[in-house]
Amino acid sequence: MGQFINLKSADGFTLPAYVAQPEGKPKAAVVVLQEIFGVNSHIRAVTDRFAAQGYLAVAPATFERVKPGVDLGYLDADMTAGFELKTAVARYPVQACCKTSRPPLTTPPRPAAARSASSVFAGAAC
Repeated sequence: MGQFINLKSADGFTLPAYVAQPEGKPKAAVVVLQEIFGVNSHIRAVTDRFAAQGYLAVAPATFERVKPGVDLGYLDADMTAGFELKTAVARYPVQACCKTSRPPLTTPPRPAAARSASSVFAGAAC
């Protein structure tokens, strides 16, 4: 249902995000936070389910700065790799990515509450 698009942060870094759009006008927008396993099949399925319920759903690949294309499973080795990536991402300054460009989606402007939530997410995790 969804597809990957690119988002650009305030410092010019480009990161992918999986986006699923509902049929018709969205009820609202949701940001799906990845686990330590990246934007894997589970996170993409969750994002698609939100879209099926009428929401515009976006799952940014928050490990992209330290390792592009993270898509881990759930084995012990995957958990170890995920924790290492989480630690590495935490070293990046929040200011580098607090403001992101709006993706080129064909949807109405987001409500103020959604803008605030996505700004907090972007600053804390991208």
